[in-house]
Amino acid sequence: MFRLRGALTFLIGCSVGVTGLALQAPTPLTVAVAHVQAGQYQEAVTTLEAAIRADPKGGENLYLLLSQCYAQLADPAKATATLRAGLRVYPAAPILERALGQLLFRVTYDSSEAGALLARAAKMLPRDPEARHYYAQWAYLNGQDRICVEQERVALALPGLNDLAALQMHTLLGMCYSRLPEVEGAQGARRAFQRANEINGRQTPYDPVAAFQYVQFLARYGDDAAAQVIVDQILQRVPRFGPARLEKAKHYDRAGEPARAIAEATLALSSQGIDVNSERAAHLLLARCHSLLGNAEEAAKEQQWIEAHPNPETPRK
Repeated sequence: MFRLRGALTFLIGCSVGVTGLALQAPTPLTVAVAHVQAGQYQEAVTTLEAAIRADPKGGENLYLLLSQCYAQLADPAKATATLRAGLRVYPAAPILERALGQLLFRVTYDSSEAGALLARAAKMLPRDPEARHYYAQWAYLNGQDRICVEQERVALALPGLNDLAALQMHTLLGMCYSRLPEVEGAQGARRAFQRANEINGRQTPYDPVAAFQYVQFLARYGDDAAAQVIVDQILQRVPRFGPARLEKAKHYDRAGEPARAIAEATLALSSQGIDVNSERAAHLLLARCHSLLGNAEEAAKEQQWIEAHPNPETPRK
């Protein structure tokens, strides 16, 4: 959503200058931007490092782009050091604080420094949806759900969001609302997830993970009929999405259709997106359904698998 492409658009605009004259001599920033556009990140690093050495106060964007190049080169330590160096020259510069907060948040989701940086960036850049969205993400993962809701609601009201950004924001908004008190949270979450689902329906590619957040919300509130509508939508667009297959298997199990539950659970195990807990849940369901159908041998195989793969917190015998 808010990766290097968006930053480049901003930096290109900053590097053109007020006149935009074609005869204007290229600056280190415009040269570095050209390197990045060509995928030449190391060349961009060389240009930017030389520019900063020559003039450490040559502009915040030199540090910002250099840190992003280091991130592209899989060197987060240098990316972080670059932003810290920039903040020593430009104390409390919001675009540098935002970028540093994002980097620290990606490494350590509960970093208090990341939270403080992103909070200040959101305050100092009130019209920047990226700053608000990252602060909302940090707030969600750190149990500050009202801050998450507040930041995403404001971000969604800002102009210029594309569908992908709006999908991600509405999905996170629904997740945040769903953890608020009963009536307020349920109503807000339902609205947010419905809007995300509308956007997702016209997306190419479709995002099954975002859609499945809606399924989990509906299941939590016992709205199985509505949940199955979304499950069917997911499987129509992404037939090998394992979590949706497993949810369909659970639906058939509850409906007293063990044979269909077995078929879906088996598909789930060979599909994408199944984590350890979901894998174990699928085998538990298979053991139960095979037992109901009198398939003693198959039920025994599933039980053996379950005993060989206990919950992570349960020690093996």
